[in-house]
Amino acid sequence: MASIYVSRSLWAYKFRKLNYWLSACMAYARLYIRIRMQRFQKPVIGILLAEHLGDIVAAEPIIGELRLKHPKAKIVWIVKASFRSLLENHPQIDVVIDEHSILNSIWLTQHSPFTQFYNLHLSNLRFDSYFHRELINPKADQLDLNMHNYYHRGNLLKGVFDMCDIPYVESKQPHLYLGNDDSLQLPQNYWVIHRKSNGAEREWVDENWHTLIQRILDQYNVTLIEIGISDGLAIDHPKFISYVGKTSLVSMAKIIQGAKFFIGIDSGPTHIANAFEIPGLILLGDYKDFKNHMPYSGAYENGRAKIYHYPNGLSTEIPFETVWELLSQLKPIPTTQLA
Repeated sequence: MASIYVSRSLWAYKFRKLNYWLSACMAYARLYIRIRMQRFQKPVIGILLAEHLGDIVAAEPIIGELRLKHPKAKIVWIVKASFRSLLENHPQIDVVIDEHSILNSIWLTQHSPFTQFYNLHLSNLRFDSYFHRELINPKADQLDLNMHNYYHRGNLLKGVFDMCDIPYVESKQPHLYLGNDDSLQLPQNYWVIHRKSNGAEREWVDENWHTLIQRILDQYNVTLIEIGISDGLAIDHPKFISYVGKTSLVSMAKIIQGAKFFIGIDSGPTHIANAFEIPGLILLGDYKDFKNHMPYSGAYENGRAKIYHYPNGLSTEIPFETVWELLSQLKPIPTTQLA
């Protein structure tokens, strides 16, 4: 009996794999023909950076540089559907295309229909689980730019410029162009916190966050808003609002845009705060092969926020009192609260 269920499961998997392959083939063929036809009218420049949130925001300045490099071209950006709202209102992007699949992006990298195609992913970071294939970036490999050394060159944007053969001569400010979203009723004076990353080694422990939030609420006359996707803190206070898991990406960005101050870690929302030049305190520690690395260009690299690098290990190990002292220096406690 067990063998029957195994056989059915195997055939179901094979059917899903075949269906996935056929769907990828059709999507690739449609896009290939579409781009080749458009090239009869003007050059078409393709950008592939499908994820992650922080990488997409950090790479935004490359759009203007590619516009200067290819002034008569149409610029197309391929991105995951969940992130298209970051790009679809950009005045210098002509078309935003939802990434169909990693397999589709592998084919586009190998056989591109574009006049010029810029794959901005490093090799061996994206993997197609059905066909066990990795997305390879020959240009990054040629530059010896990989997951072990990309921060050794500078910030995230520096590697992007290198992959596009554009000299990086000064720190560039990223920008975001968002659609309208007036559904949120936000207080006049609020700070934003973000405490979760796609890598736990880049976070700060929840016990310290609880203590920090309580002390801020006790000693500053502000409302605190927590943003994020999941695992929000359960804090019952009239001046603490949790929007964790309750907003769209655009709404979350709008919340950050209106903040007076931002406290966070190395994460996508911190890149959004940098794009809006929100003053802040950012907690960093050792990350993989990197120490004292700088993820940001523009405002945060130039001092708009305090980027604290913990000298003794991971950001998870930063003592609470260190953070409180930094915050107290950046935002002195009002004398009325000290009385």
